[in-house]
Amino acid sequence: MKDLLPAILLPVMFIGERMTIMKAKHLTLDDRKAIQEGIERRLSKTAIAKSISKDPTTVAKEIKLHRTVKQRNRFNSPVMCAKLKECKKPRKFCSESCIDYVEQPCTMRDRSTGACNHCEKTSRCRLDHYFYNANTAHEAYLFHLSDSRKGVNLSEAERSIIAQTIAKPLKAGQSLYQILTNHPELGISVKSLYTYIEGGVFKEFGIDNFSLRRQVAMRERKRLKKRREPVNYEGHKFTDYLAFIKDNPFIPTTEMDTVYNQQEGPYIQTFSYQNTCFINGFLHPEKTSESMASTLDYLQKLLGNDYFKLFSLILTDRGTEFEKVSLFELEAETGKLRTNIFYCDPQTPSQKPHVENNHNYVRNILPNGRKFEGLTQHDLNLLFSHINSVPRKVLGGRTPYDVFSFFYGEEIIHKMGIRRIDPDEVTLQPFLLKIE
Repeated sequence: MKDLLPAILLPVMFIGERMTIMKAKHLTLDDRKAIQEGIERRLSKTAIAKSISKDPTTVAKEIKLHRTVKQRNRFNSPVMCAKLKECKKPRKFCSESCIDYVEQPCTMRDRSTGACNHCEKTSRCRLDHYFYNANTAHEAYLFHLSDSRKGVNLSEAERSIIAQTIAKPLKAGQSLYQILTNHPELGISVKSLYTYIEGGVFKEFGIDNFSLRRQVAMRERKRLKKRREPVNYEGHKFTDYLAFIKDNPFIPTTEMDTVYNQQEGPYIQTFSYQNTCFINGFLHPEKTSESMASTLDYLQKLLGNDYFKLFSLILTDRGTEFEKVSLFELEAETGKLRTNIFYCDPQTPSQKPHVENNHNYVRNILPNGRKFEGLTQHDLNLLFSHINSVPRKVLGGRTPYDVFSFFYGEEIIHKMGIRRIDPDEVTLQPFLLKIE
């Protein structure tokens, strides 16, 4: 019997004449994939546990330990506290830093699967979202397994160098990916650095979980009131846009949108260039088609023939400030076609994801609730200079500034008032702009 031991895959224990097969204590990658599939099918923890021959408590602990959180938008939004109704404190003192604060539970998340994978209410939900990914969970498991055996694989000197390198960029609002892209000499992965920070390795240097940049979640768009006189978008709808780019695949798309915090303004008109992730913007006192279209007049005079490289095709939403099609498409003096403009479907910001994603960076510097009074075009140029100097994964670690200059040249960038920012000086925090 002992000769058969090498052929036995599972650990065994011999008790007299009996042979007892011992269950593997650790979850495998296949187990975790089964857990993820069960969550997405909205199965109970008990049903998931049965499918992999594990105890339900094992599944519950696995999901809670290895799920990732996408925090809700905390800018200018109410505190989601479970004790809000019974609390006797004045509402103005309500804060998540309160000692009595308890996160508001979610019955679909906390009492069933433990994660928000494929939840139908995710887009409308105002709570933190938790997601479970089998591959990410298994990588975290392997790392912690190795780390528990070896300890932190850093010398005191290495730990000090890493802490000194990341401290200033973290305070300026940079992500770990951004920092490590700019400092490959550190020789550490983003995952490992996250784990070290969460484990308190750099706590004595003043770096902990609170040092990490919080993600800005997209708010659910408010339903707009129906217009008394609906705008005719025939020939300019999103389906028309898809047909246009199919026939003209080499014309790059520029996405256009508006950012503002107060109905009375001022307003920031933004342009994001799909093939480069580059973004810039212009300040407006009014939210009208006439005001927004004047930017194209200005850019056409500023850039000359280079204008058509960037603004031959524009995709935007159906905001009232963009509804007068002819003002954008036709030159004011000659009436010649200068731009092909198309509009997303109503309440579908996902059809212009590049400008929406870039707005997350804008909101790190200009959060909801912060007044725009005193904001100048010079301030905006500085803001977009910093944003365009952030390396992006989708660009292979390159910055929008570098990619845009490769395709169109730096002269255009400088004409639009944007400059390159040194990687360690990039700031994505409100203190970048000295406005009220």
